[in-house]
Amino acid sequence: MSNSSKLFAAGALLLCLVAAPGALADGGGGTMSTPRTENPSAAGGRADPAEAYRLGVAAMEARNFGEAVRQFRVVQRAAPNDANVNFALGLAYMSNGDHDDARRPLERAANAENGPVGAHLQLGLVYLELNDREKALEQQGELQTMLNGCTSNCTDSRRAQIQAAYDALTRALNPETPAADPATTGWNFPSEHEGRLAYAAAVGLINTERYAEALDVLARSAAAVGPHADVLNYMGFASRKLGRTDAALGYYREALALDPDHLGANEYLGELYIQMGRMDDARRQLARLDSLCAYGCAQREELARWIELASN
Repeated sequence: MSNSSKLFAAGALLLCLVAAPGALADGGGGTMSTPRTENPSAAGGRADPAEAYRLGVAAMEARNFGEAVRQFRVVQRAAPNDANVNFALGLAYMSNGDHDDARRPLERAANAENGPVGAHLQLGLVYLELNDREKALEQQGELQTMLNGCTSNCTDSRRAQIQAAYDALTRALNPETPAADPATTGWNFPSEHEGRLAYAAAVGLINTERYAEALDVLARSAAAVGPHADVLNYMGFASRKLGRTDAALGYYREALALDPDHLGANEYLGELYIQMGRMDDARRQLARLDSLCAYGCAQREELARWIELASN
């Protein structure tokens, strides 16, 4: 592994269904300002992906890259499509000198909608290490396309991230120029405290309908705490409000894979199905909430109201 790549890797790592702002404050079933610290997937003796993610971050910070790989693989088994998880695993492999193993998770992260911008940079660096300059140039082109498309639904901070990643990969493709400062080009692991602050900040952004900004903030929260149903639920909601139906569907499904009983994700998935015209699926979500809310709950009543409106 070249010194420049080690530095990069180590430093990186139809219907308008709008819930009322008051409903958003509790995540439609989760507590947004104080997300649960234990995932239900830890029940029954299964490894807790949030804890494994925390241990993986700690291992990266201690430069114990082999242990980081081991922990992030545990997380990936629980959330195979999570962009942040795949990015973290790819960075751990890179830092451990395993470029071929890093390629697949970085490809998954780079191909994910609203995935970490740094995934394109790190994937480009991996391709260079694997002597595939053509594919590295493709990642440079992807970043250029992202820059060109960063307009009304793109925040200043995201544009700055894309520009930094593009500039860094361009310099790596032209080795006669000095290497970029890795602290500005990759993904740094936020602390768990920073993740909680970001999660709380997303409440205000969503309640004021600043959905693109909320997605950026939620992505930082996800990078800090790992795959978490509450965070994924709100990423789904913000994506839906931005018209990104496929991304929203993916986030809701990931949230429910981690916590099948999550009231907010079950409700919001039902609302998304209504928006997509899939009324039978929406009614199945209502039936699911009926089974979860023996004595009734706000999420069940809200979804029932939307189904009734859509049926008239």
